[in-house]
Amino acid sequence: MAAADLLCDSLLRWLENRRECGKKLLDLAQELENVTRSSKAVRVAGAAKSVASPPVADPAAGTAVSVTSKLVEAGISRSTFNKATELIKEDEKVGKSIQKQLQDLKDRCGGTQLGDHADELECEVTSQLMCALARRNKTLIPLDFLRAFNRATFYRHMTSGGLDPAKASCLICQALGLASSPEITSSLKVSAKEMMKNIGQIGIKAAAKAGSKVPSAINLSMPLYDLINQCEELVKRKKVAEASKFLRDSAREILEGQQKLKEQLDAMHEIIQKLFRMKNLIKNLRGYSLTLNQDEQNIMAYIMGICTDSTVVSWLQGVTQNQFVNLLRFVLNFLNSSSVNLIEPGGNDIDIVFVGHGRIVDQFMPAGGLVPTPTIRDTILYSPWNCSIDPNAAFGIAQGFIQVTNREFYNTNGNMVNYEPNPLPQRWNSMRGSLQNIPGILLAPVTPADNAWAPLLEFWSNRTMEIEDRVIMPYVVPQDQVDAFGEIPLYIFIFAASVILMNHGKTATVHLVACLGRGVSTPMPVEWRTQYAFTDDGTVMTMNIGNRNMNSMLFSALRPLFDRNHR
Repeated sequence: MAAADLLCDSLLRWLENRRECGKKLLDLAQELENVTRSSKAVRVAGAAKSVASPPVADPAAGTAVSVTSKLVEAGISRSTFNKATELIKEDEKVGKSIQKQLQDLKDRCGGTQLGDHADELECEVTSQLMCALARRNKTLIPLDFLRAFNRATFYRHMTSGGLDPAKASCLICQALGLASSPEITSSLKVSAKEMMKNIGQIGIKAAAKAGSKVPSAINLSMPLYDLINQCEELVKRKKVAEASKFLRDSAREILEGQQKLKEQLDAMHEIIQKLFRMKNLIKNLRGYSLTLNQDEQNIMAYIMGICTDSTVVSWLQGVTQNQFVNLLRFVLNFLNSSSVNLIEPGGNDIDIVFVGHGRIVDQFMPAGGLVPTPTIRDTILYSPWNCSIDPNAAFGIAQGFIQVTNREFYNTNGNMVNYEPNPLPQRWNSMRGSLQNIPGILLAPVTPADNAWAPLLEFWSNRTMEIEDRVIMPYVVPQDQVDAFGEIPLYIFIFAASVILMNHGKTATVHLVACLGRGVSTPMPVEWRTQYAFTDDGTVMTMNIGNRNMNSMLFSALRPLFDRNHR
């Protein structure tokens, strides 16, 4: 069982036991009050000889409890006292377990490596605990889905991108059907940080002076044996009424603390149920459309709210939102028709190969924009900037067997010298590993006007676009939905894929099969070389396929797209 599941079970067990402890302490207080009302009982208590047995050490709590308690001598029932001590013993035992399990969970979440990044650790622990609560209630939500929500709400301060936090919270509330409020935490009257702080107090010993005002931390952290000992000390000094009041006040504090933490966990459960519904809305997207229904509007509101990439948000705000929903449908349909198991989260990293008409523009963006969420492990580009690819290179990328050592270049503009990149990196262009800006990449769909449209669509329909763990995803427009799709930035395509992957608990590495020529954009060789490498206009990357065992039907489908003589 995962560390978060153990902690979740212990918390729920502790909450139930703590409630019973509080009720039993109220019973003890009531019996002491009854003693004060009876002068006879007071005289008996005052005259009683203390025939106390040696103290017995409680192995779980390390605290000594008299077999013959002063409270019993004062007149309360032995059965009530014994039941209270049993509950207290269990309280301390479970409290210690919670502290150990919480530390184990923090360690598993990278507590040592994160060091001073307390919010990062707390966010991950909260996400893991929410995932355990979801599993316990058979409400399966991928961990990355919960992480994205927590980063966009409770821990929004950790990221600076996206919408204004108040606006983002309003959109998320609207999408999930929560009470409208500037802050989601106030609408639910719950704070993840406060909840984690309260959990951290459980089982931590706090001192309180006998007879003093009950401290605010008593409801979660003070060992309950101390309450009994302090109460006995008051009875020993003939302050039975004061002891009764101390017990009653303490019991109320304990019950209030227990109820507060229970409400926080209940609020988390409410959020989980709302997120589960949102997950299913995305999962059940069907049929392309030029308009949005209410569920689809809620999907877009949620995505806008949780997105912390300002570039993506700006693009979404500048287009008709049904365009992005159709893109979600497109990715979902492809993955559903592939051999990828979307039902069970986890599993191996998927390789997704995007195929389409590509070009670069003279507007730059961070390379990390092509790795927008943790569900995208990396995005790999193959050709240098301002370079096209031919059918051989496209096929090698799609199949996954192209190597940096067997790539070659030629020029179609009659340039026979200096067309190869210099220097030419002996690696592919990994976006995760790049700290420089890259040219914007636009991806246009393959339409019925392209010779490649029919064979690519046929292969997709026949589920022959898969090669081992690679899902080849040509940007092919359905014949009756040409108006629903258009040229889009590659980062939007990847972001759409990341949403679908996050929704199913999957991760992927993206590969691009597209030309990266500049078209009519301004040449920017200095900037291109800084990030990776570039070629002169008209340069094409190819490879020697040789006698490889190849999917000739796939090659035939790709050829019209990347061979100018067959378009």
